[in-house]
Amino acid sequence: MISKAKGTGWVVFALACFSFAAWFGAHSERKDVSDAFRPMRLDAPPGVRFVTVALGGFRGLLADMLWVRASELQDRGSFFEVAQLADWITRLEPRYPEVWIYHAWNMAYNITAVVPDPSDRWHWVMNGIRLLRDEGIPSNPGDPKLYWELGWLYFDKVGGRWDEAKMFYRISWAREMSERMGGGMLNHAVLAEHPEMSRAFTEIGLNPEVMKAMDESYGPLDWRLPETHAMYWGFKGRPYQKPDARWCDRLVWMGLTESMKNGHLVFLPERKIYQQGPRLDLAIKGVRRLSEEKQYADSLTGLVANRFLRESTVYLYAFGRKADAEVALKELRRSSGGTEGRASLDDFVKQEVGQAEALSSISKRDRVVGFLARADIWRRLKVPEYGEGFEQLARLYWDALVKTDHQTPDTDWETVTRLAHERSLSEMP
Repeated sequence: MISKAKGTGWVVFALACFSFAAWFGAHSERKDVSDAFRPMRLDAPPGVRFVTVALGGFRGLLADMLWVRASELQDRGSFFEVAQLADWITRLEPRYPEVWIYHAWNMAYNITAVVPDPSDRWHWVMNGIRLLRDEGIPSNPGDPKLYWELGWLYFDKVGGRWDEAKMFYRISWAREMSERMGGGMLNHAVLAEHPEMSRAFTEIGLNPEVMKAMDESYGPLDWRLPETHAMYWGFKGRPYQKPDARWCDRLVWMGLTESMKNGHLVFLPERKIYQQGPRLDLAIKGVRRLSEEKQYADSLTGLVANRFLRESTVYLYAFGRKADAEVALKELRRSSGGTEGRASLDDFVKQEVGQAEALSSISKRDRVVGFLARADIWRRLKVPEYGEGFEQLARLYWDALVKTDHQTPDTDWETVTRLAHERSLSEMP
């Protein structure tokens, strides 16, 4: 009975708000009406505009009540009910970025954590993305944190670093983008001749001109990969950053680092093949961009860019591009103010790989097996240079493992190679 009474109270309160809004609408032409009662910007989503005009000043009071209810439901683990309230709350407080961020995060992370089926999880991940992409950012186009949060959802959630359904997410996104683009790379010349094709991108919040600028600055990029979309939203949010909080810059370099290591995608869904390899051309282009910028806007951006240079140096070295690795190491030393020392390229790479000491011996050995498995897969995909490169990475980490443990590990190289071959067959039969 109490629950039913509460529900009736909500309905009565909402009707009262709408009744007042109807009266207020007839008197809203006066010049002294406060901004709290004025309509939102005309390019905001239609649902947001309607609620803002209909409820006027009462929307703040109703939003507070819904927030209290949402908090109660959240504490009880009723994430689905919270998601239902989120639609109302975001429309009642559309100009508060934290509202959009909180509810997008709730859908993409909290709800997916209690949903076992991967397809259902993917549904909620995309709900969180759409909330920010299609409504939150259009309602607050000048807020850089929303661009960061959306890019992070692509990078961390669709990219699947911790979620057990990570491959389902990646494959689902690659399939959608393949259907829209017919491949991974964007042909800007064809798009310029057939502007009607841009609708496939604008439907999911992508601006072909921004995509072209990104490809020219860092690419060409594979738009089937979530890290590319993380870069996109970071790139698009850059103009709105504050000098002391350049989150979007960091997102760009984080995405480029991941693309450098895994930006080459072989996607053959009919054969159940989804395999990623490095894009060394992106490493070279990124190093050139950093050398042109001369200095980083803030220390945290510098750390992210520093990581890009370190990873690029190791990958270029392992994949036989030692001259380019020297250039990357030189830029790393210049940008770090000489704190990297003067070790040779060979010694630097050994030191860098050897810093995996924080991992347990089993984790290091598993990393070696992983690199060898990828080497085996790329050889079967008829890309021998990738096979050689990943095997060289495996040997670098194997040597670091032996040196760190001060003894030969329990399993010998032949055993590790066999385990890697078995893993490669399980990943790509």
